[in-house]
Amino acid sequence: MDYYDAKHKLIIENFNNQWDGLNVIEKLAEKYDINDIAQDNNLKLLQTLVYFGFKNQSGREGSDAIDRYGHEWELKTANINLVTGFSTNHHTNHERIAQFRQERWLFSLYRGIKLEEVYAMSPKTLEVYFSDWTNRVNKKAAAGMDNPHLNNPKIPIKFVRQNGIKVYPINSSNPIDPAELLKVI
Repeated sequence: MDYYDAKHKLIIENFNNQWDGLNVIEKLAEKYDINDIAQDNNLKLLQTLVYFGFKNQSGREGSDAIDRYGHEWELKTANINLVTGFSTNHHTNHERIAQFRQERWLFSLYRGIKLEEVYAMSPKTLEVYFSDWTNRVNKKAAAGMDNPHLNNPKIPIKFVRQNGIKVYPINSSNPIDPAELLKVI
């Protein structure tokens, strides 16, 4: 299956037909003050895998998905009704930052469970954050902290929108395939 060919479009159409039923459940959940039925992002992960032709890294320790070229992707989601930035990792240390620097990134913006925008980014574009986090972890280590790390540093939505490459909504006349876009980084 090639990206956004007839077979891929049919898979997306079938997926969208099934996905529409979740909107009814979300409306009911809102009446119970439940803001996101896709806790742990499993439904959102599935949507990303289907839309972009990625494979899941089940049982993963690190990267979330792999594209058809074997490249690892860090997938981040944010509900723009609730937050202003993308969460990263609860124990961001030197090892995790080193891994972040090797991964391609896909940032999905949701309003509840409705996917609104997706941006692809190379790790080079995010280096400003990786450098800052490295410096902050170094300061904690210098201060004598055992297992120095940062607790879930954020990447602002505004930064992603300004610096990422928008790959969703898919432009049917000129689709941008994130795997192809960041084939070489």
